Amino acid sequence: MLSRMLPRRTSATGSNASSNLRENNAQVVLFPTIGYRVADGRTWHVQVHGDVFSQRPVGLGKRFLLKVLQRVMRVPAGAFETQLFQHRIQRFLAHDEAGKQIAVKLGDAVHTLPRKTRPNGHFVGTLKVADEHLSPLITATSPNHRQVSLEVCTQAGDTLGLKGQVHLVDPQGVSIISDIDDTLKHSHVMCRRTLLANTFLKEFEPIAGMAQLFQSWEAQGAAFHYVSSCPWQLYPHLQALFGASGFPVGSFHLRAFRLRDHLLRKLLLRKPTKAVVIHSLLKLFPQRKFVLVGDSVEADPEIYGAAARHFPNQVKQILIRSLPGPKNDPNRYAAAFRGLRPGVVRMFTAAGDIAHDLPQ
Repeated sequence: MLSRMLPRRTSATGSNASSNLRENNAQVVLFPTIGYRVADGRTWHVQVHGDVFSQRPVGLGKRFLLKVLQRVMRVPAGAFETQLFQHRIQRFLAHDEAGKQIAVKLGDAVHTLPRKTRPNGHFVGTLKVADEHLSPLITATSPNHRQVSLEVCTQAGDTLGLKGQVHLVDPQGVSIISDIDDTLKHSHVMCRRTLLANTFLKEFEPIAGMAQLFQSWEAQGAAFHYVSSCPWQLYPHLQALFGASGFPVGSFHLRAFRLRDHLLRKLLLRKPTKAVVIHSLLKLFPQRKFVLVGDSVEADPEIYGAAARHFPNQVKQILIRSLPGPKNDPNRYAAAFRGLRPGVVRMFTAAGDIAHDLPQ
């Protein structure tokens, strides 16, 4: 959630910056975030978000939940012995490393985050960096995309050899906020067994043409924010899918989830918490224009419609992938999109239905 990614904007730098993270007993994932200029035009806020965990023997509680998962999916025990399942379930079974003090390196400066890792192992923070210090660190991966890299420091002051990307977003321009499940990849959220099978037992399958559509928008200067109800534990697998399929890079905003928090209920209950993320992004960039891309299976029409009513000058277009089912109802859409100006909402079934020109 973006609201949880915006703590008090403080950080420690210099020789007293420290970490109690030991390289040999924890793993770290850095999630792609955003950096943005503040009103003075001379300072950047650089968001930091990551995950610390370790691999330990699986206890009885998690073994029991795996048995429940197997029964719900109605698959033989052998299905959970595959390499793919073991790879997908690994982070869900890992031990969350709470209470870790995190220090990150940006260029030559080391910043200690003011808050330690949460009970779920996540750490968040926002660094304040002067423009003259950040500018030499910026790299351009394309004519319209700039980023800087972060590294996590261990207790010994070494870096872990992994880099996290911070995507720099200008105050003006066009941003794409996109759902993932059933919008960019086939998930079949409405069917519990199929959703679980697609999550843990099958290779992720992108929806044809969406990567190419997004690439055309990227070439026109769009920035991308991927907002989904997917658990953060699936981020590395989503990242692999996006890289292989050619989706543009961008920030990720997924859902906090812990295996002990009732696996099936929490994983299958798709709460519309992404409304908070979307509103936060719109507030953060009041001069940018936004295109919201989603599908009809979950609450995207209602969430996007509410966002467009709250920010009518920023939300230029809502694109909803229409899928068969009881939720594909004209009366539902009429309620979700009430009061919006004509032409803002467009339904589509395939990427080819969408114009490649960004709205102005």
